[in-house]
This record gives sequence, structure tokens and C-alpha cells, in this order.
Amino acid sequence: MRKRIKDEFTDRRISRQRKYQLRMLRDKRCTECGQPAVQGSRCLKHLIKARERQRKKRGLRRRYYNTLSYRLQEQEKAETNTRARTARRPAARARARSGSH
Repeated sequence: MRKRIKDEFTDRRISRQRKYQLRMLRDKRCTECGQPAVQGSRCLKHLIKARERQRKKRGLRRRYYNTLSYRLQEQEKAETNTRARTARRPAARARARSGSH
């Protein structure tokens, strides 16, 4: 059996889910999945889900591309593309040297 967690939230009269959220917030982790939080209380995945959920609920058609979630999403996409390009380069160079396509 696991040891009980003893911290500043243990003796509070709140639900265990809320205690989990407060612990995650304290540790700068996503309050929904526990991954490292990008900014605030959520990871990028859950920031995007929350944004789309709010758009649907409010019936919004416009997209506000200057908001945090869009900027972080673009930054993540750019980093992923850069990593993918640098990973492919050595293989392409090796093929070019060997003369086969």
C-alpha cells in the first residue's frame, strides 16, 4: 500500500480531485494530465482543447490568432519541423555521397 501524501492540502476539506489540481498547480504541471505546464495551469494539448471547447460553447466563428494557445502551437510546430529536418539531413547526405537515390 502507498504512503499517504502529507502536505499543505492534506487536511483541507476539499475533494481529492481538487487536491490533485492544487498539487499540480503548485508543481507547475498540467492540472488535467500531469505533464509539464507550458504556461498557467495546462499543457499545450489541453490549452488547445479548452480553446476549441470554449469556441464551440460560445458559438464563435472567428479565430483570434494572437492568443497564447495559437502562438505556442505555432512555436511547437516550428520546433517539430526543425527537428524533423535536422534528423533527415544526415541520411540525405549519405545517399548523395553513395550516388544512389
